[in-house]
Amino acid sequence: MASSGHRDRLSDLPDFLLGHVLSFLHNKEAGRAAALARRWRNVFCNVHTVSFEERAGDRDADWDTYYYEADERKSCSGALLDGVSTALLCRRRCAGTHVPLRRLRFTFDSCHPWNGVHIDLWLDHVLRCSVQELHLDLCFGLGEICQRRTNCRDGKEEEVYSGSDNSDDDKGRRRWRAWSYVLPRGLFSCTALRTLIQRLISSCPRLVDLTLEAIDRLTRVSILDKRLQRFAVRCCHNLKSVSIDSSELRSLEYCGTVPAESLISLQAYPMTIPSCTINICKVPSKEEEHDRFIRFMEKISDAKHLHLHHQFLPPRSFQGFPSFPFLTRLMLQGALQSPGVVCALLEQTPNLEILSFFMETSMVPDKLKAPEESSFSVPCLRSRVREINMVHYQNDTLHRMTARLLFGNALVLERMCIVLVKGPFMLQEALKEEIKSWVVSADAEKIFL
Repeated sequence: MASSGHRDRLSDLPDFLLGHVLSFLHNKEAGRAAALARRWRNVFCNVHTVSFEERAGDRDADWDTYYYEADERKSCSGALLDGVSTALLCRRRCAGTHVPLRRLRFTFDSCHPWNGVHIDLWLDHVLRCSVQELHLDLCFGLGEICQRRTNCRDGKEEEVYSGSDNSDDDKGRRRWRAWSYVLPRGLFSCTALRTLIQRLISSCPRLVDLTLEAIDRLTRVSILDKRLQRFAVRCCHNLKSVSIDSSELRSLEYCGTVPAESLISLQAYPMTIPSCTINICKVPSKEEEHDRFIRFMEKISDAKHLHLHHQFLPPRSFQGFPSFPFLTRLMLQGALQSPGVVCALLEQTPNLEILSFFMETSMVPDKLKAPEESSFSVPCLRSRVREINMVHYQNDTLHRMTARLLFGNALVLERMCIVLVKGPFMLQEALKEEIKSWVVSADAEKIFL
């Protein structure tokens, strides 16, 4: 704040601008602004983000204190519960004068079913009071996603349908509105919140962004009465069927084992998805899995942008790889296995314009033979590709071999960007000069980071 005798221009800003500035701080720090002066007492009501989180391991040693040794058993996450409740109550105190909430985010290290009552009240208040764009990012457990397993009290499987409401009182159902929603990770370990998940999906008439992450008990999803623009499935290993209205779907992300051909069912026209991200997290070991992978890729072969994590895909997975006639951007992430894989993909993308690599350390096979220069004389590389990007480029045999073959055949290249790994200055300068010598396009812009 300004010293005595000087005008305080910051306090002259309207409340909604001060709230927007404070929204970029942690909520506890933004709340302390109320102590600056009487002018700042109610500014927190215009903060449009409520965010509190626990760190991994915060609850490891709390059960003895809060459960076994306590006279009154209560949740171990008292600080998070009190923080979110206080922030929402502060906004409610100035009802009618505050900025609508745009984002609610909380992260539990490990959520106990006792917390379900608090969470239900938060969501009930937030979704009832929101009138415009709202983002919910709710995490109920930290740790490696694929290693987390929900503890089921019964053997029943959960199915989520958006066309029906599972509440007992259908007449009293609230019309919750949300533009973006991240389905809570591990939420089905909290049996008290099963109905809440189904009500959230079914009661969001303007839902456009949905992420399902690490929900092992989820087997079926039907979202035919919503026009999603983005849909992501991450590590829901028991998911068997997803039905989506694809009329406005712009982005699809899948992370998990090789999916069944019937996993994604696209309804409505057009049945194409412009942007797809595919991450197969387990090596296909059987011939049947290889065939399923090829059929799944055929289903998204009309995509224009493809981000493929290939670190668990052996070279044989690209035998019979389908053609992507409309693909203009291809991002390959993972350790390179052989230049032949890159060549096989380029042969199936005749209209490719931008090729990017997010490289990782490669295991160079014994007796690796460099392919002939003519083998990379692919039509798209010689006449279409205008930009090549490589991130985490290292001085190993596979990286150097792939870069030399690509840059030596990219005749119409306009821009190249190489992000080198950290290393001695002299080594990086030598790598830059070596890469420049491979580029045959004289007009290409060369960027090194």
